Amino acid sequence: MRIKDIMRTPVKTISPEAGLDRALVMMRTQRIRHLPVVEDGALVGLITDRDLRFSMVEMEGPDKQPKGLYLPALTKVRAVMKTELITAAPEDELPARTRQMADRKIGCLPVLETGTTKLVGIVTETDLLKYLARLLEEKEA
Repeated sequence: MRIKDIMRTPVKTISPEAGLDRALVMMRTQRIRHLPVVEDGALVGLITDRDLRFSMVEMEGPDKQPKGLYLPALTKVRAVMKTELITAAPEDELPARTRQMADRKIGCLPVLETGTTKLVGIVTETDLLKYLARLLEEKEA
């Protein structure tokens, strides 16, 4: 089995110049935890829900009591995205890449067109769990 057999496409993406608030809205409305960052058609980074949580700041009210956590209003995705990514190609063997994700504790693999930086898909932990569930159901049938 190959990466292309379970990768999700099309992929929701965001620009590095978008605000963190836009990334948060996209992630919540689309119910995703990993958002590839694309500029001029090329994958340049990845932002996760965890990156957004770590970017939140605590705001105080006039009485110096905490009002809650907020994303800095003017911060761009570029400022917090990860740029050193492990990626996959559509033809990569799924078992080897799955082991790599588990060993390195990677939540997703952006899938790039072979030999380019063009994003063509994504494989997440959820995709792998769905695939495992399908295999187990087939085995039981």
